[in-house]
Amino acid sequence: MSKSRRRGGTDAAPTEPGLVPDIDSDNGTGATAVYNSSEPAEDSPGRNDLEEQEEYSGDEDDEYDDDEEPALRYKRLGGNIQALFEKDTASALIASDRFLVLGTHWGHVVIMDFEGNEVKRWRAHSATVNSVSIDLDNEYVASAGDDGRVVICALYSDEIMAADYSRPVKAVALDPMFSRKASRRFVSGGTSGQLIMNEKKWFGKSDTILFTSEGPIQTIQWQDNLIAWACDEGVQVYDTEHNTRISQIARPEGSPRADLFRCRLHWRDTRTLIVGWANCVQVVEMRERVQVAGAGDSGAGPSLFAEITMLFRTDFIICGLTLYRDHFLILSYGDEDLVNSAMAENSDQVPDAQHQQRSRNAPPPELRMINRNIEEVSSDVLALEGFQLLQPNDYGFAYCAARTNISVQSTPKPDSDAASETRRESSVTSTEADTWFILSPKQLVSVHPRGLKDHVQWLTERDDYHQALLDIEEAYSGEGPWAMYRDQIKEVEYQRIGQSYAQILMDEGNTKEAADVCSRALPHVNTPEAVEVWESWVFAFAEANALQAIVPYIPTEGLRLTNTVYEMVLGLMMATNVPEFKRLIFKWPASLFNAYSVVLAVEDHLEKHSSDEDVEQLKTILAFLYDRLNQPSKSLLYHLELFTEGVLDRVRNENLFGAIRDKAELVMLYDDHTLEGKSDVSLKDRCEAEGVQLLTDNTDAIPSTNVVKQLVNAPAHLHVYLHSLLTKDPHLGAPFADLQVELYAEYNPEKLLNFLRISTYYSFDKALDICEERNLVPEMVFILGRMGDNHRALMLIIERLHDVPKAIEFAKEQNDPELWNDLLMYSRDKP
Repeated sequence: MSKSRRRGGTDAAPTEPGLVPDIDSDNGTGATAVYNSSEPAEDSPGRNDLEEQEEYSGDEDDEYDDDEEPALRYKRLGGNIQALFEKDTASALIASDRFLVLGTHWGHVVIMDFEGNEVKRWRAHSATVNSVSIDLDNEYVASAGDDGRVVICALYSDEIMAADYSRPVKAVALDPMFSRKASRRFVSGGTSGQLIMNEKKWFGKSDTILFTSEGPIQTIQWQDNLIAWACDEGVQVYDTEHNTRISQIARPEGSPRADLFRCRLHWRDTRTLIVGWANCVQVVEMRERVQVAGAGDSGAGPSLFAEITMLFRTDFIICGLTLYRDHFLILSYGDEDLVNSAMAENSDQVPDAQHQQRSRNAPPPELRMINRNIEEVSSDVLALEGFQLLQPNDYGFAYCAARTNISVQSTPKPDSDAASETRRESSVTSTEADTWFILSPKQLVSVHPRGLKDHVQWLTERDDYHQALLDIEEAYSGEGPWAMYRDQIKEVEYQRIGQSYAQILMDEGNTKEAADVCSRALPHVNTPEAVEVWESWVFAFAEANALQAIVPYIPTEGLRLTNTVYEMVLGLMMATNVPEFKRLIFKWPASLFNAYSVVLAVEDHLEKHSSDEDVEQLKTILAFLYDRLNQPSKSLLYHLELFTEGVLDRVRNENLFGAIRDKAELVMLYDDHTLEGKSDVSLKDRCEAEGVQLLTDNTDAIPSTNVVKQLVNAPAHLHVYLHSLLTKDPHLGAPFADLQVELYAEYNPEKLLNFLRISTYYSFDKALDICEERNLVPEMVFILGRMGDNHRALMLIIERLHDVPKAIEFAKEQNDPELWNDLLMYSRDKP
């Protein structure tokens, strides 16, 4: 498998802060021995950053390829643990969700917080501490040492328990319920090869040998009611509920010496055990045994059995392992050559000179992540202090689940050092992520899954601000792989990243995307700082001639900018994009800008660009703004010009007749627009239209004299208006009778005679002249009759109309003897 490897940590001289780890390109591939080499899986978290001082770091390497994001973050624990390492060396480690417990070669047991600050210390042994254990309630700590003793100390009282087994004790495990049960059980084992259960009974403490091995007991892990331990024969599992050994998982064939390459055990849960034997990984599931009916006593034998569900070999030695999500996390040592050499030397013979030389030039450990397909997806080389002289058994690997705050108060113990006699408290910051700890004799390093903050930093360092913003937003919404870390990125940091990305886009000329980023990342709380930020960006877009890109996102509610900014935006939009200008005017609240100032600007623009295609939209804007300014007279002017639907209903409903007193022509044009498209529009249809009805129904508010003056240059409209007025009341149009005669003669001569009959206000002479001019003989006959010139009227009927019956009828109507004589004389001359 092809992969990159990094070297972290320092040996003698510290490196400069902030440097990324090296690639050690000369090392092996690190692939496991039972699968084919391949590129890292697509879901690979990649290599990792190690930070110097607070964040564990190493030297740079020219071959380092940083295109793959790291999976883990390392931190060397500081605090006063460094003072301990100056005088002593670490030999054992365990982590709870509240603190760490460290054992040393000088027999000390140290309680520390997750930053490396010592909380409590006591000397429990006169020789090396080989193993430490904590109960589930974090109230008791047990330690086992080469002095043959097991010592159990209460953390919150002076209670101390001890057991002496005369021979070195290599492992100890407290009952997880140690503090809750009166039995006070624990198990231990060592070079005697015996696994001993110590418990309190009614007559006192009692030791029970649960198992005897030919070789030493090296490791013990107690989970729930199951105890797992490793010896030369393999891994054994004991059920404390049924007091029976469940099964033995045999040590892999050909494994190197167990004392040189200690077995590593990790309970993932109450039924899953992960076993690391030298270069072999086993996943063991504890399954319920199916009881066969009628097969004897159903209660006989263990209720569980162990089944190996996964097994694979590696080309390195395993110094610790656990499962992280669906990946194996393995602390490894050496390479394939070392594994092959160890396999060849798996006898009990004394190491040869070549082996001893190799032990003085040991490789640094690596933390590898391997997926379920047995593909290595990341590997970090950790150059821990003095690694050249360390062997696999010198390293420790501890797992800590998501932890909570704790304050542990020290209590002086017998033989405790003076430094530990001072009471102190530790405050531990809670976290949402799992943590692992890597121990060497002189160093303690914490390992964390890289959170959202690390991920975003990695992306921004590579100028991938786009993905950084998307991942932050996804996390804020509670979705995606980074959701659990969303609190790591505060709103201020998100805004800073967004603005940096927006500036990059602006520099590239991608103003549209820059505006979109601003809409998401700029603050939306109504504070002076937020206002300043928004205004600076609006002016930046204006200077780049890209104001239109940011306009849709400018805040108008909650967060308010100064009126000057809004008016500047409106002015530029009016000059460059009238549709957008209209949208903003209608959308933005009235308080954002001075409507009167905008009206003046629009009217000036309209006057200078009266032929533009934007005229209608500008008039719509003016109508809207005048309504907002409560100036209906000016507003209705534009509504009528635009033929706004319902505008005349508004006049009636709001009693705005005075506002249209000088807009009669527009009202009549509104009717024309309404009737447009209809065929054969009669005078009656026009007189029944909404506009003329409005004018004639409200002559008190809209005097007819005003209307006539306005329509004098629009005779067709004036004719309709006066005719409508006549149909309502003939007296209303009295002052305009002469004008009506002319209008009827021009537009509807067929209705003139009727008008002449019902109206008495017109001048006969003027009417006669009009009719003569247009050769309207019947009308002339009627007018002459009204004037008393019956003879002339009769002659018109006879000579122009050639209608003798009508002449006779006319003579009868006038009842004038002279007319009969005129008729007889004309008949005689022209029979």
